Amino acid sequence: MNWTITDSNGTTHNLECKVKAFSGPQITVDTNTYRVKSSNWFVNLIDYTVDFPGANCHIVMIGKKARLAVNGTYQDDGTPYEPVSGIPAWVWVLVALSVIGGWFFGGILCCAIGAALSTIYVAGALEKNTKKVILAFVGFIVIALIFLALNIVLVGLA
Repeated sequence: MNWTITDSNGTTHNLECKVKAFSGPQITVDTNTYRVKSSNWFVNLIDYTVDFPGANCHIVMIGKKARLAVNGTYQDDGTPYEPVSGIPAWVWVLVALSVIGGWFFGGILCCAIGAALSTIYVAGALEKNTKKVILAFVGFIVIALIFLALNIVLVGLA
Protein backbone atom coordinates (compact mmCIF):
# COMPACT_ATOMS: atom_id res chain seq x y z
CA MET A 1 0.00 0.00 0.00
CA ASN A 2 1.21 3.49 -0.83
CA TRP A 3 0.04 6.78 0.65
CA THR A 4 1.00 10.40 0.15
CA ILE A 5 0.73 12.78 3.11
CA THR A 6 1.22 16.54 3.15
CA ASP A 7 2.29 17.97 6.51
CA SER A 8 1.48 21.41 7.90
CA ASN A 9 4.65 22.87 6.28
CA GLY A 10 3.42 21.81 2.83
CA THR A 11 6.02 19.05 2.48
CA THR A 12 4.78 15.89 0.77
CA HIS A 13 5.78 12.56 2.29
CA ASN A 14 5.46 9.11 0.76
CA LEU A 15 4.57 6.15 2.97
CA GLU A 16 4.63 2.55 1.83
CA CYS A 17 3.86 -0.69 3.64
CA LYS A 18 4.49 -4.14 2.20
CA VAL A 19 5.14 -7.69 3.26
CA LYS A 20 8.19 -9.42 1.85
CA ALA A 21 7.98 -13.18 1.43
CA PHE A 22 10.89 -14.14 3.68
CA SER A 23 11.92 -10.96 5.46
CA GLY A 24 8.56 -9.94 6.91
CA PRO A 25 6.83 -6.57 6.87
CA GLN A 26 8.65 -3.38 6.00
CA ILE A 27 7.62 0.26 6.04
CA THR A 28 9.15 2.95 3.86
CA VAL A 29 8.90 6.59 4.94
CA ASP A 30 10.11 8.84 2.10
CA THR A 31 13.42 7.12 1.26
CA ASN A 32 14.02 5.34 4.58
CA THR A 33 13.02 1.68 4.87
CA TYR A 34 12.34 0.08 8.24
CA ARG A 35 11.87 -3.59 8.96
CA VAL A 36 9.15 -4.01 11.52
CA LYS A 37 8.36 -7.00 13.65
CA SER A 38 4.86 -8.26 14.22
CA SER A 39 3.63 -8.09 17.79
CA ASN A 40 1.88 -11.45 17.29
CA TRP A 41 3.42 -14.78 16.27
CA PHE A 42 0.28 -16.04 14.51
CA VAL A 43 -0.63 -13.13 12.21
CA ASN A 44 1.07 -9.92 11.10
CA LEU A 45 0.11 -7.30 13.64
CA ILE A 46 1.80 -3.93 13.17
CA ASP A 47 0.98 -0.50 14.58
CA TYR A 48 3.79 1.81 13.42
CA THR A 49 3.77 5.51 14.29
CA VAL A 50 5.24 8.23 12.07
CA ASP A 51 5.09 11.87 13.13
CA PHE A 52 5.28 14.79 10.72
CA PRO A 53 4.62 18.45 11.59
CA GLY A 54 0.86 18.63 12.07
CA ALA A 55 0.28 15.01 11.07
CA ASN A 56 0.38 12.05 13.46
CA CYS A 57 0.29 8.93 11.26
CA HIS A 58 -0.29 5.31 12.26
CA ILE A 59 0.31 2.54 9.76
CA VAL A 60 -1.75 -0.42 10.95
CA MET A 61 -1.32 -3.84 9.39
CA ILE A 62 -3.42 -6.86 10.28
CA GLY A 63 -2.50 -9.86 8.17
CA LYS A 64 -1.75 -8.45 4.72
CA LYS A 65 -4.26 -5.62 4.99
CA ALA A 66 -2.63 -2.26 5.68
CA ARG A 67 -4.41 0.96 6.66
CA LEU A 68 -3.28 4.49 7.39
CA ALA A 69 -4.68 6.68 10.16
CA VAL A 70 -3.83 10.38 10.14
CA ASN A 71 -4.60 12.50 13.20
CA GLY A 72 -6.88 9.83 14.63
CA THR A 73 -8.89 8.98 11.49
CA TYR A 74 -8.42 6.10 9.07
CA GLN A 75 -8.01 7.44 5.54
CA ASP A 76 -9.82 4.61 3.75
CA ASP A 77 -13.20 4.84 5.49
CA GLY A 78 -13.07 7.75 7.96
CA THR A 79 -13.50 5.62 11.07
CA PRO A 80 -11.65 6.65 14.23
CA TYR A 81 -8.25 5.14 14.91
CA GLU A 82 -8.00 2.79 17.89
CA PRO A 83 -4.67 1.33 18.99
CA VAL A 84 -4.31 -2.32 18.05
CA SER A 85 -4.90 -4.43 21.13
CA GLY A 86 -4.06 -8.01 21.96
CA ILE A 87 -6.15 -11.03 21.15
CA PRO A 88 -8.59 -12.13 23.88
CA ALA A 89 -7.96 -15.46 25.62
CA TRP A 90 -11.29 -16.90 24.50
CA VAL A 91 -10.16 -16.63 20.86
CA TRP A 92 -7.06 -18.71 21.67
CA VAL A 93 -9.38 -21.30 23.24
CA LEU A 94 -11.31 -21.46 19.95
CA VAL A 95 -8.02 -21.84 18.06
CA ALA A 96 -7.00 -24.74 20.29
CA LEU A 97 -10.43 -26.38 20.01
CA SER A 98 -10.33 -26.07 16.23
CA VAL A 99 -6.86 -27.51 15.77
CA ILE A 100 -7.01 -30.25 18.42
CA GLY A 101 -10.70 -30.97 17.85
CA GLY A 102 -10.08 -31.08 14.11
CA TRP A 103 -7.49 -33.79 14.65
CA PHE A 104 -9.87 -35.92 16.72
CA PHE A 105 -12.92 -35.38 14.49
CA GLY A 106 -11.38 -35.76 11.07
CA GLY A 107 -7.65 -36.31 11.15
CA ILE A 108 -4.99 -34.21 9.50
CA LEU A 109 -7.26 -32.64 6.86
CA CYS A 110 -9.80 -31.42 9.41
CA CYS A 111 -6.93 -30.24 11.63
CA ALA A 112 -5.58 -28.19 8.70
CA ILE A 113 -9.03 -26.72 8.06
CA GLY A 114 -9.25 -25.81 11.78
CA ALA A 115 -5.85 -24.11 11.59
CA ALA A 116 -6.87 -22.20 8.47
CA LEU A 117 -10.12 -21.04 10.08
CA SER A 118 -8.15 -20.04 13.17
CA THR A 119 -6.58 -17.25 11.13
CA ILE A 120 -10.09 -15.89 10.60
CA TYR A 121 -10.73 -16.05 14.36
CA VAL A 122 -7.59 -14.06 15.09
CA ALA A 123 -8.21 -11.51 12.32
CA GLY A 124 -11.82 -11.08 13.43
CA ALA A 125 -10.74 -10.55 17.04
CA LEU A 126 -8.22 -7.92 15.97
CA GLU A 127 -10.92 -6.17 13.95
CA LYS A 128 -13.16 -6.38 17.05
CA ASN A 129 -15.69 -8.32 14.96
CA THR A 130 -17.03 -10.94 17.37
CA LYS A 131 -19.75 -12.00 14.92
CA LYS A 132 -17.09 -12.96 12.33
CA VAL A 133 -15.22 -15.06 14.91
CA ILE A 134 -18.34 -16.90 16.05
CA LEU A 135 -19.60 -17.54 12.51
CA ALA A 136 -16.22 -18.95 11.50
CA PHE A 137 -16.19 -21.22 14.57
CA VAL A 138 -19.73 -22.43 13.84
CA GLY A 139 -18.55 -23.13 10.29
CA PHE A 140 -15.71 -25.19 11.71
CA ILE A 141 -18.10 -27.16 13.93
CA VAL A 142 -20.26 -27.98 10.89
CA ILE A 143 -17.19 -29.12 8.93
CA ALA A 144 -15.93 -31.19 11.88
CA LEU A 145 -19.33 -32.89 12.27
CA ILE A 146 -19.35 -33.73 8.55
CA PHE A 147 -15.88 -35.26 8.90
CA LEU A 148 -17.02 -37.21 11.99
CA ALA A 149 -20.09 -38.52 10.15
CA LEU A 150 -17.97 -39.56 7.17
CA ASN A 151 -15.52 -41.34 9.47
CA ILE A 152 -18.33 -43.22 11.20
CA VAL A 153 -19.94 -44.23 7.89
CA LEU A 154 -16.70 -45.16 6.09
CA VAL A 155 -14.67 -46.65 8.95
CA GLY A 156 -17.27 -47.51 11.51
CA LEU A 157 -17.06 -47.23 15.27
CA ALA A 158 -14.73 -50.23 15.62
